[in-house]
Amino acid sequence: MELRQLEYFIQICKSGSFTKAKEELGVTQPTLSQQIRVLEDEYNIQLFDRVSRGVEVTEAGKILLNKGNAIMDLLEMARNEIYGRNNKSRETISIGCCPAELEYLAPYFMRFHQKYPNILLKIIDAEDTENKVLEQRVDIGITAYPISNASIISTHLYKQELALLIHSEHPLAGKSSIPFRSLQQMDSIMFREQNKSLIDMYCLSCGFTLKSIIETSSTSVLIHWVRRGLGAALIPISLLESLRDDSLRIVKLEGHIPCWDISLVYLNSVTMRSSIRIFIQEMDSYVREVEVNLSCSGN
Repeated sequence: MELRQLEYFIQICKSGSFTKAKEELGVTQPTLSQQIRVLEDEYNIQLFDRVSRGVEVTEAGKILLNKGNAIMDLLEMARNEIYGRNNKSRETISIGCCPAELEYLAPYFMRFHQKYPNILLKIIDAEDTENKVLEQRVDIGITAYPISNASIISTHLYKQELALLIHSEHPLAGKSSIPFRSLQQMDSIMFREQNKSLIDMYCLSCGFTLKSIIETSSTSVLIHWVRRGLGAALIPISLLESLRDDSLRIVKLEGHIPCWDISLVYLNSVTMRSSIRIFIQEMDSYVREVEVNLSCSGN
């Protein structure tokens, strides 16, 4: 039995005649009659009794009508469910993220999108993450600053440390690490403006001021300039772990190293949306996975 034959049969039962049914279905009477004969031959039964005003369904036909309606209802339910899934409005999670971490976390955001395509991530540059979370202008915050409000839950994600990126022909290219204080002897340091306050604080605690020639918001620009031999750049080491370039060298810092803790923050609420809980769980899982991979690679 084909679905089309079942549709024809049900419509004849509703209309009470082949003539009315063919008009509803938009087919010719010979086509309708031929399909019903095929259906009757398949089950070896008579589905209709002809009467003066049209047709009446037989007892056997009533059984097929009952089951046929159930089949059509199930198909309609499946169709509606599929349509609803494909056209479900995308839920949005707003994330206030300190700009310095956006490049490092970009792979996670992409992986989350691939796993949950119906959840839209709205990433907002935010230095004042705590206030944005408190005022519910963002659902989640990612910040390097300590949280002071008890209404906000803060979960440690990872620690960021700075390292020195230099050209392979730089005088320090043969060093695997140098003391942080050695930077005071260099006059060609470049760094991201987002890290300026942290670097200034660490330099001050060591009793010197770092002479920088360039400050920019772009890590890719810093890497490009180092590749051109224009100087040495202080860059978060997490952004350098996957860097594979024979013209570049990474020199780690010893002793008093500029570093900061990155935390995931959100309001303590029992009414938190399930999508936000999923994001938090997936973020924690991703960070732990990256830590294991770095550990296994010897970094």
